[in-house]
Amino acid sequence: MQMVLVCCVLLSSMALAGPPVRLTKDGHPKRDPVFLNASGTELLYVHLDKPNQLRLMKLSLPDQKSVPLHPQETRSEFEPAVSADGRYLAFVQNRGNLSLALVIQDLMENQSSEVPPGGGFSGMRCPTFAPNNSRLLFSYPEEGRQQIYSVDLKAKNKKMIIDSEGVNNWPHFAPQGDRFVFASSRDDDYELYLADTTCGSLRRLTESPGQDIRPRFSPDGTRIVFTSNRDKNYELYVMKADGSEVTRLTNHPEQDDYAIWHPNGKQLIYLSERDGAFDLYTMDLPSVDGG
Repeated sequence: MQMVLVCCVLLSSMALAGPPVRLTKDGHPKRDPVFLNASGTELLYVHLDKPNQLRLMKLSLPDQKSVPLHPQETRSEFEPAVSADGRYLAFVQNRGNLSLALVIQDLMENQSSEVPPGGGFSGMRCPTFAPNNSRLLFSYPEEGRQQIYSVDLKAKNKKMIIDSEGVNNWPHFAPQGDRFVFASSRDDDYELYLADTTCGSLRRLTESPGQDIRPRFSPDGTRIVFTSNRDKNYELYVMKADGSEVTRLTNHPEQDDYAIWHPNGKQLIYLSERDGAFDLYTMDLPSVDGG
């Protein structure tokens, strides 16, 4: 009877997601997937092409073929972001000695702007576009802390948005543009917070003994997927946008990470390690009531 009770508790804390489907098969280290278009047919991700180079790759989901986005590039490029309308691409580019620039490309006009590296071993990380293309958020270390800033899409008018002790990272806008979620170590452990862009209020969403990182809003703004090691291993979790109903999605002895939503809101793309091989997978999610 006790064993049955334990099994029921475990089942209630895990979503009945569909079985994962493997999208890449080379097993090389990968990270940072993001969709290139609203149709969900093309995906960007980062591939460790050489021991010292991270390369942006474009994956066609219908035929599961990958090609380099910038075939002639010799510098590492990673952490891509794509605007909601597909017009703008942003990514971090290594300029040497861990000096990182933030590149913003207007794909329609074939123009580029950049936020240049700061002093020392520093640079911009984790860009995310506002849904209306008014601003770009990113994380940047300064004065012993890591804060969240914004610039316009010409890489001008830099403003500090989040300022606190510790590290603030992985911002991601809700599709309505009225709020964004991010992770912060201000309380000595990475937890997720929700910032209101209209009134400036801040709300803590998670409280767990492990790290809660890399949050992503669903396309309808009702749910957030994130990575956590609260159960001693990096797994994927989903919760409502108000922080309630936290549900574990994966359960594997190796890591699951870097989850993003398919534009249809019914699937996730994520990185999974299986027997030491790193590949992108997709899974179907159970439908739930919004909230």
